[in-house]
Amino acid sequence: MRDKKFYIDSIKMDLYRVVTAVGDITRMISPESVNEFMQHAERDFNKMELTSHEKQLCNELKTLTKSLVNNLQDPHKRLRWTEDILTIRSRL
Repeated sequence: MRDKKFYIDSIKMDLYRVVTAVGDITRMISPESVNEFMQHAERDFNKMELTSHEKQLCNELKTLTKSLVNNLQDPHKRLRWTEDILTIRSRL
């Protein structure tokens, strides 16, 4: 079993990849690729014992994953969604 820091670092890297992919509004994004990184981050959350703060962040991440499709068309919503992901990463 790996230590908690390893999983947190892995989650942060996945979220960073999502932010860099979605945050550039001049490029088309691959929803499948973004979903893959989001699911990987969620799986890593499930591999460790979470504090109440970390549980809250995990729940926020799940909510944002569900809302991804609705936020791809409008560049302002897309950037706001990206900021929310970056905020979760920072709070982690």
